[in-house]
Amino acid sequence: IIYVPLWIAIMNFRGMYNKTTFYYTDRVFRNVLLATIFSGLILAAMFFFVKETSTSRIFIGTFLLLCIILMFAERYLISVFLYKGIRIDCARIILVCSTETYELFKRYLNKTHISYLIIGLIQVDDNIVDEKFYLGRFDINTFEEILKKQIVDQVVFALPKGYTEELDPYIKICLQMGITVQLVLNYFLNMAKAYSSMLGPMPVLTFHTVSLNPVPQTIKRTMDILGALVGIIITLIASIFIVPAIKLDSSGPIFFKQKRVGRYGRIFNCYKFRTMCINAEEKKKELESMNEYKNGLFFKIKKDPRITKVGAFLRKTSLDEFPQFFNVLKGDMSLVGTRPPTLEEVAQYDIEHWRRISIKPGITGNWQINGRSSIVDFDEIVSLDTQYIDKWSIWLDVSIILKTVLKVVKRDSAY
Repeated sequence: IIYVPLWIAIMNFRGMYNKTTFYYTDRVFRNVLLATIFSGLILAAMFFFVKETSTSRIFIGTFLLLCIILMFAERYLISVFLYKGIRIDCARIILVCSTETYELFKRYLNKTHISYLIIGLIQVDDNIVDEKFYLGRFDINTFEEILKKQIVDQVVFALPKGYTEELDPYIKICLQMGITVQLVLNYFLNMAKAYSSMLGPMPVLTFHTVSLNPVPQTIKRTMDILGALVGIIITLIASIFIVPAIKLDSSGPIFFKQKRVGRYGRIFNCYKFRTMCINAEEKKKELESMNEYKNGLFFKIKKDPRITKVGAFLRKTSLDEFPQFFNVLKGDMSLVGTRPPTLEEVAQYDIEHWRRISIKPGITGNWQINGRSSIVDFDEIVSLDTQYIDKWSIWLDVSIILKTVLKVVKRDSAY
């Protein structure tokens, strides 16, 4: 009653009942494992709270292990014998393509549940990929005649970039003949993910480079809140020693407040323990020639004369960053993200740099665990940040947090 609906719901959420889903073997195993572990944990929690003792723990463990093995085997066998083996009543398609898109289409088609029977090819280039299936060139004058001579259920347009505007008359011919049309949208997919939806009766295709899935986003925000609360408690305890040390070392405020740029250009006040003298900004102009960062978008130098003695210790131990847990709790920042840029920095960004602010900035991130201050090339920093955006997952965040802790303990690349 509890386990089976949970297991099915998780598999459904992961798209494992969608016939158009790519059927990678490792993807199937990963999702079966995830569904089994999550459902098993919920079941174990339920047993704990209702004080269930009559069921053997060995039995539950054996049941979960058998679930992983048998459900994976079942789905794999279905894939091999049902989807791959049976070609009864599968769609007969004509593929409109180039040499390159044909190879790409075939490669991914072989990894899906979809049963297509390609009966012919219409190509936009002269390099014929298969003489046996070649029906002609991509030409509006011959397209209708080609369709009339074939028994065809669907026409799939898998075209390279530059042919979008030419498709209208071809699609119109197909629809007038009652033939289903499918478009393989390969545009911008080297940098973006895509999904389709409906706005009333209007089809909408969305391209995005950041995750739009609300479930992992909610998990990430929950982690941020819990992590921020723990961080704030540590900050308050550390403040007992840090605050008097800052006041005794130099005159000025305890905290340093600076305008930073958050997600999609939102401006917020970023807080740190003050590590520099009070006229640090004025002195910065005198030291600009010593900046170690290329392009001048960042400013940092070793043995910066503006840093106080206590400030040097706080930076080395990363304790100066701890007040940012308040920014995380407010929602301006995340535990893991990109480095929060200044307004002056963003004003100098080229278009490819703007992806850095398509997510919330973080206390730590890919840059911090891969060199931090030792990386002086801004383009390399952007590359690390965009890698994080492209590969983001909850597990990646957990990994970066753990690596950050090790970095802080070792005091690597912090000045």
